[in-house]
Amino acid sequence: MARRLTKQFKTQNYKQTVAHSFLHPNQKVNIFKNNPDIGLIHHLNSGQLVTIDTSTAPKSQILYFHGGAFRVPMNDDQLQMIRSIATQTESRLQIADFPLLPTYSSADMLNFATSALQAVVANGLPTFLVADSAGAALAVQLLFRYPDKIAGTSLISPWLDFELTDAQVVSRATNDVMLDIDVLRQIAAEFTDGLSNGQWLDVFSPSDSLTGSLQLFYGENELLAPNDKKFATTLTATTNMTIDVISFRDAFHDYILWDKLPETKKTKKQIVTFTRDQRGA
Repeated sequence: MARRLTKQFKTQNYKQTVAHSFLHPNQKVNIFKNNPDIGLIHHLNSGQLVTIDTSTAPKSQILYFHGGAFRVPMNDDQLQMIRSIATQTESRLQIADFPLLPTYSSADMLNFATSALQAVVANGLPTFLVADSAGAALAVQLLFRYPDKIAGTSLISPWLDFELTDAQVVSRATNDVMLDIDVLRQIAAEFTDGLSNGQWLDVFSPSDSLTGSLQLFYGENELLAPNDKKFATTLTATTNMTIDVISFRDAFHDYILWDKLPETKKTKKQIVTFTRDQRGA
């Protein structure tokens, strides 16, 4: 099914549609506003922390960071995906609806992410990070800074490298059906301009004392797959973390938002199992 969708995306030039959504997002969209299914909304550092209880007696909580190239508001597909995982794990869902470029800077996003984590862990429930695409960059910054506060981390199709000059990445640019490398570079430049020296930790130079457990999911066809492999290899070689890498031959970037894909079902199942296992560890 993923292979068929990939061909369809190529025929439709879906990459152009995604690029347009990144460069010209409708930032007035707020899926949480006037939504009766949403619980508490806590306005925090130019963003909002949205709490949804999926269980009357949650055994853990998931702090979720969404994709969208730091510019696109969270959408219903992302909410459906992460709510499904939270429900199956009997977790309270904490959505980090962070401020977006270009109105806000990357420093604003990082400040919000830090405040969101501090607010979430205060309730004492085991906290798991789940993030896809650009949201994973923020999640990893929290993991590197506060590993003792995080029970486990699951990253799906993470965007972790803002230079995008690696030869293996560049060689995939033409054939990728989802991401336009030039558009990503443009947004990456905007993102990094908002950071001062030392504000952003290099994810490819982690502390050797870093501990914890992490799942990394990606599609072999993704533009960013070489960076994901490098990240996993680096963590395995230089830290005390337990890393589980799961790749899918035919999956494309952020495949998990297509809920009928076998790859999506397998990913959700493994995140659910991981969360339960880590909770009991």
